[in-house]
Amino acid sequence: MEKGERSVYRIAKLQNVTPRWVREIYRRYKEIGEYPYPNKPGRKPSLISDEERRIVLEIRRQHPVCAVTLEKILDREGIHIPHNRIHRILKEEGLSRNEPKKQKRRKWIRYERRHSNSLWHGDWFEYRGKHIVVFEDDASRLITGFGVFSRATARNAVYVLDNAVDFYGAPKQVMTDHGVQFTSIPREGCPDPKPNVFQKRLKEYGIKHVKARVKHPQSNGKVEKASDTIMKLYKHFKSWDRTVAYYNFERPHMSLLLNLSGKVIGDDKLKSLGGT
Repeated sequence: MEKGERSVYRIAKLQNVTPRWVREIYRRYKEIGEYPYPNKPGRKPSLISDEERRIVLEIRRQHPVCAVTLEKILDREGIHIPHNRIHRILKEEGLSRNEPKKQKRRKWIRYERRHSNSLWHGDWFEYRGKHIVVFEDDASRLITGFGVFSRATARNAVYVLDNAVDFYGAPKQVMTDHGVQFTSIPREGCPDPKPNVFQKRLKEYGIKHVKARVKHPQSNGKVEKASDTIMKLYKHFKSWDRTVAYYNFERPHMSLLLNLSGKVIGDDKLKSLGGT
């Protein structure tokens, strides 16, 4: 620009910027007599006000979730604070940390059923000496059934499934792993075992049993992620019923808060789907 060797448009094309930005950089250069961006280009993060910090920490005490979800909750209340800014506050307060694996762009595309009750995911997980079974709808991410037990058995899985089907209706399919709580496994001396009580109950309901790929947890990854989230929320609420109610009806996600009649289910109508 100083020497006039190239036109504004030629410079803009070479630097992959707009002609307007070329003129703006040159204008600032003429004002101060040196290149206006000696360090990394881009806007420097602005200071966080005490009011922003107070709002974020107050909402975080009510909702123990990540910055992206907190942004949605605040937007719903008419307050907009970008999630990057919220994340900065949470990091400074020791409530969050960087997770490099989540910052990378995923190469795979997540599959998802179009309609609720097309497929439920079922899984057991253990937490503090208790065994918890969870059924989650694939399309809506609604936890349709859960139960907390001292033992992980097929009969306990049937108990929770019965309550879930009674409340939400039977899905077309249920996906589980190959655990003995969900399926009979061939073994030495019994190469062709009879179906267990869980498999029999699925047949009675007319539900197709889909088994996840062996040694491939991603097949049933949605319910495993839900279980991980539930464990984190339980640390905050100290109650399984309260935790699942929060997960289903208060935490912003794609859950369809509708029962089969099409009416919104409120806390007053929330039914406990599990056993202790």
